[in-house]
Amino acid sequence: MRIARKLVTGALIAGAAGVLAMMGSGSASAVAVTPLPGGVQVDLSPADTQWVASNHFGQTLAGLPHPSAASFGQALDSAAQLSTQYPQGRVVFTVFGPFDQLNGTMLALQ
Repeated sequence: MRIARKLVTGALIAGAAGVLAMMGSGSASAVAVTPLPGGVQVDLSPADTQWVASNHFGQTLAGLPHPSAASFGQALDSAAQLSTQYPQGRVVFTVFGPFDQLNGTMLALQ
């Protein structure tokens, strides 16, 4: 399964992380957003990954008006579904580059 995709950054990533932090698992939520040179890394907790998978949050993000939104949303849902097969499964993704030339990685971790 292909896990690296072109990703969305800026407000999309900050917004996604913020929504996950607020709507996810409440006090158990542990979304970590780490600044990197030229980008960000977002680590979802196992509980947040479960929430993304069960609510198909990637489909919501896929509807945003950005050329990369559809592939990002599909990759997020796929990675979350795969990770939820493991008790401590989680999703980690990075995003780099200017808003109109984004790239990054998405990992489904056990």
